Amino acid sequence: MHLRFIDRGLPVGAAHDFLTGKVYSSAGSLPEGMPLLLDERWRPLEPWLTYFRIISASTGKSTMRNYGYDALRFASFLESRGTDVVHASSEDIVAYRESRLVGAERPVSSATWKREVVVIRGIYRMLVQTGEIQREPWITIGRTSAVSRPWHSEPDIRPLTQTQWGVFRDVGLAGYTTNGELDPSWRGRAPMRSKAGAQLAVSTGMRLAEFSTLLEVELPRSSGSGMSILLEACAKYQKRRRVHVPSATLRAVNLYRQTERRSVVDASRKTLWSRRSELFVVEELDESAGIVRGRLDGRRSTWHLHLMPPHLRRIAVIERDRGLEALGLFIGRGGLPISLRAWHATFEVASRRVLELAPDEMGGRRSRITPHDLRHTFAVVLLKALTDIALARESERRAGNLGPATLSEHISINPRLTVQRLLGHSNPSTTMVYLRYIEDTDALIQDVFDSWNDESLTFADAVLSDRRTQ
Repeated sequence: MHLRFIDRGLPVGAAHDFLTGKVYSSAGSLPEGMPLLLDERWRPLEPWLTYFRIISASTGKSTMRNYGYDALRFASFLESRGTDVVHASSEDIVAYRESRLVGAERPVSSATWKREVVVIRGIYRMLVQTGEIQREPWITIGRTSAVSRPWHSEPDIRPLTQTQWGVFRDVGLAGYTTNGELDPSWRGRAPMRSKAGAQLAVSTGMRLAEFSTLLEVELPRSSGSGMSILLEACAKYQKRRRVHVPSATLRAVNLYRQTERRSVVDASRKTLWSRRSELFVVEELDESAGIVRGRLDGRRSTWHLHLMPPHLRRIAVIERDRGLEALGLFIGRGGLPISLRAWHATFEVASRRVLELAPDEMGGRRSRITPHDLRHTFAVVLLKALTDIALARESERRAGNLGPATLSEHISINPRLTVQRLLGHSNPSTTMVYLRYIEDTDALIQDVFDSWNDESLTFADAVLSDRRTQ
């Protein structure tokens, strides 16, 4: 990819720029100083040619020059990820933002990033207006979106109490009344799926982008003591970490599998078969080794499960006895995993419902509940439990029942550092890799969040709920 600028004074016959001269001579109407993004064959790239032609009429020459370099940097980054501006996903936009603000050796300033955002927003606004795409690839909530500069001051932490969580789960997501009865006026869909996804968030601390892309094979059908999942490709910054899933959460997931997911799988086999040419069709699935081999667009590829990228996870299917079935865990009516936008919409509707029907149980809370609020809830609840353990140990030591603490012990039982590790935060990640934790955090998560599950829900209840949403 190349960047040139319209310059009428450039000698067209210059040997080193002959191809550029040909472009100039065939584009006589282009304004002076306008950036030109060119492909490897020196052909102008759309939609950038149209975009710069439009804005050059009202933008200064020096500003246009900066915009040209911004566009080259953005387009080259997308090309390195095997996509372009028309087909880029929200994950691609976030990855570019992080590469500029965090991953670079010298992160750009706020002013530079704001200028780059002008170009990114501008090209997508034009693509939407011309009908090339239906909407921007990112989700905007208030003033926050994938192109917003991360806010580095103290974040807004809005954890739920156990009572608030129970009401949000049952009234908001599952459509019950505050008296615990089925609400015949509720018109929501897939309560088992919504509850299972929310349960994963609140009892594991997983981000929405993480639990929404889980594959069914990554969670076993039964496990009395819970189990761990290795996250990497779908984690923020692709930072590897293990997440413990309590057994009660697995039970909620299994109820969804046996009811709503099974119904969707049966109903979507023909639809998936008709779309198989555009799907990643898995030809071999080695669960013990965690290996997936499949074909997309005639090309075969092999992946370790934890390294399988989000875009493949969303279109991965496997052929069963009765047809194709999605590998994704949380699937929609078409048979493939539902989008991040759909998850946000589910939480939005559930929040409005619970804040309207159960204001007293919500303790006067007015802000809507998001998937990230459940992640914050996990952090606060676990941090409190870990702090209680640390304080109890210190009391035992002062009473003479324990010997002096070593430096390793001080670090390994530090509540903040432990939660930081479990949430996959960046620092101090290097130290955490080499420390062996004294506390069994898997067992602790199991104990702490067992009471946060709906143990009263039976398979018969799940089936009844499934039927009323069909």
